[in-house]
Amino acid sequence: MQEISSPYTKGDGSFFQSNRAWVYATFVRVAKKRTRFSLANISLIQKILMANLLLVMAGAIVGSYLTAQLVEAGQFTFFTFLVMIVVAVLIGGIISFTMLKVAFRPFEEFQRVIARIHAGNPRARAALENINDPDVRRFTNTVNQMLTRLEENARVIQEDQRLLQLMTARVINAQENERKRIARELHDEASQALTAMVLGLESAKQNLPPENRMLEAKLDGLKQLAISTLEEIRKLALDLRPTMLDDLGLLPAVRWLCRTTEERAELVVKVRLEGFDEDERHASEVETCLFRITQESLTNILRHAAAKHVEIKLEHLSSFESNLGDGWGAVRLTIKDDGQGFRPAEAKIAAYQGGHLGLFDIEERAALLGGKVEIESHCAGDGPSGTKVIVTVPLSGKPVDLMSGLDTNAMPYAQCH
Repeated sequence: MQEISSPYTKGDGSFFQSNRAWVYATFVRVAKKRTRFSLANISLIQKILMANLLLVMAGAIVGSYLTAQLVEAGQFTFFTFLVMIVVAVLIGGIISFTMLKVAFRPFEEFQRVIARIHAGNPRARAALENINDPDVRRFTNTVNQMLTRLEENARVIQEDQRLLQLMTARVINAQENERKRIARELHDEASQALTAMVLGLESAKQNLPPENRMLEAKLDGLKQLAISTLEEIRKLALDLRPTMLDDLGLLPAVRWLCRTTEERAELVVKVRLEGFDEDERHASEVETCLFRITQESLTNILRHAAAKHVEIKLEHLSSFESNLGDGWGAVRLTIKDDGQGFRPAEAKIAAYQGGHLGLFDIEERAALLGGKVEIESHCAGDGPSGTKVIVTVPLSGKPVDLMSGLDTNAMPYAQCH
């Protein structure tokens, strides 16, 4: 029977002899792939352990061999021993550094991710495609999940803050409108009624017979009571909403507030202007904000500071000086006293716990207009005593929205590129 021959099964082995290089190269490629795959999938600590073991073994073998050769040649001295140690330490350090750098290379990705997040991209994540180490891969996946959770929490917190500021703006608007209404009713109705009562009492007094001295004295008492009540109602109406704030502007209203404060207590209040004109007017929301902050600050000084002198300064800043607004500049209000001072952080905590929200009201009013508040204060034992409140509110050529300070385009809402 005729034998069927095949080019892959020649008896003389000529195929394998002629293709020996190809077979060897194929075997080497397969071995390298398997080695890379197995090394890539072992854990980081195993890689470090294997590298250290190989380094120790290589050092022991090479060192023993060199020592034996030098001893046989009679050249082993203390100097050669020191040279061998120095060379071994240097070579071992270089090899260890290289191996550790390769082993920890995946962690460089975390540095890049953290840098991107710090630069304003909260959606940056570490890529898992190039990480084969199982421990590092699990760690990377955990970090990515943590970053995702932090981004979600930041979004929820920012939305809650936006809603809180929105409600605060509505409350402040409603409060100011209600103050206007009550002040107007007190002025238009109660004041007029009391004025009519005073005139009626005076008319009744004039029409009394001369012999009714006792009744005349009672009418005088009622008249004086009505006059004092009328004066208190007028003060109350002005405290609620001074008409000069709407009619004349911020500066006259602030000066009136300073005069009334000096009358209530032994306090000297001075007003200074820097770049702020006498007849300067701004949007009603801006003037109301600065007036209320001044009013709240003076109230706090009377209650807590025990100060003797207060200085109020109004400045009109350029857009370059304030770094706020859209080119129209800003108004800076500075209120400084020589009182006993306080620690702002501790005062805020105590105020929130006690329900006294004066500082919170100051900060919120400025924030709703895109402004900022700085409070500098020192107690008697912490340096120069006294308090300085600096409020900067940006100006705009457009109608002012009380919620213009809300920034819904800030991270993480902005689209990342």
